[in-house]
Amino acid sequence: MLPLSAADLDEAAAMLGDPRVMRYVDGATRDRASTARALEANERCWAANGWGLWAIRDVTSGAFVGQAGLQPVTEILGATAEFSIIVSRRSWGTGVATEAGHAIVFDAWQRYSGDEIHAVVHPDDPAAGPLLRKLGLRLRDEELIRGAMAQVWQIQRVE
Repeated sequence: MLPLSAADLDEAAAMLGDPRVMRYVDGATRDRASTARALEANERCWAANGWGLWAIRDVTSGAFVGQAGLQPVTEILGATAEFSIIVSRRSWGTGVATEAGHAIVFDAWQRYSGDEIHAVVHPDDPAAGPLLRKLGLRLRDEELIRGAMAQVWQIQRVE
């Protein structure tokens, strides 16, 4: 995996422009310009923090299949990093999210100095809870975040 960057714009914009992919993410698709701004913000995050979102690519073909990693979060009291994963529709049900998620969580503890990582999830997303449980996160509670009710999941550093 490589850090998600402007080089991934075409593929990321296609994925983030898919209404089925974005249904539980932001509730709306992202256009090319907003995707470009998000990629620039991710590059700044990597430069400032040494962590951010990764591009997930198929190991055999090199095809872009999603993005995952840590991103800054300010909406949760006391939290600084949010785990995020978005996988393209063609990769749903293939195990890519689980495999990438395990790699991301392992890597995050090497790069991130905090003691907790959070995830914000739409409560109706049928895939998020099972995936986060597999990765070791636990449901903390539901909160009003970004103007809507969301589940807040967390995982703590184990020493």
